[in-house]
Amino acid sequence: MRGNLRIAVLLLAIAVSANAQKNRNTAPQHPAAQRPNAGQARPAGPPNGARPGTAIDRWNSMTPEQRERALQKLPPERQQQIRQRLERFNSLPKEEQDRLRRRYERFSSLPPERQQVVRQQIRNWSQLSDERRPVVSREFDQLRRMSPEERQARIQSDEFRGRFSPNEQQILTDLSNNLAVPPRR
Repeated sequence: MRGNLRIAVLLLAIAVSANAQKNRNTAPQHPAAQRPNAGQARPAGPPNGARPGTAIDRWNSMTPEQRERALQKLPPERQQQIRQRLERFNSLPKEEQDRLRRRYERFSSLPPERQQVVRQQIRNWSQLSDERRPVVSREFDQLRRMSPEERQARIQSDEFRGRFSPNEQQILTDLSNNLAVPPRR
C-alpha cells in the first residue's frame, strides 16, 4: 500500500513534466516525439492504433531514437529522473500498470483547478517525514475506497483528527476527495 501513492506520484510527475515540456515548447513538434521512455522495449500499443492516453504510454510508444531526441531537450538530471521512473513503471506487473493508468485517467478528467490541488497535496505528501508518509499513504488508500459519506464521517472523527496533523488532514481530505475510487457497478 505504501508504494501505491509513490507510484501515483511517479505517474503524475511524468505527466506533469510532459505537460510542462509541451507548454514550454521545448518538446519536439511531432506528436510521437512527445512520448518518453528510456531504452525499453516497446510494449504493445493501445488497441486499434489509438493514440496512447498517458504520458508514460506516449514515452513508451516512441522508438529509442525518438525517445533519446526528446530526452536530449531536457536537463541531464531530468533525463535521469524520467528514465528511472519509466523503468520502475515498466517493471510493474501489467495489472498494476493498468490500475495506475486508470488512476491517471481519473486525475486527467478533473478540472484544472482540482488537478492543481492534487499536485500541491502530492508535493506536500512528498515532504512528510519518512515515518509519516507510510501512515498517511495507508489512510489515503482506505479513504479513497470509502463512499463520500463514509469518508466525510471518518475525516470528521476524533480519531482521525487526533492521529493526523492539520497539514496531513488537508492532504488526506484533498487527495481522497479528488482521487476516490469510483463505486463498482
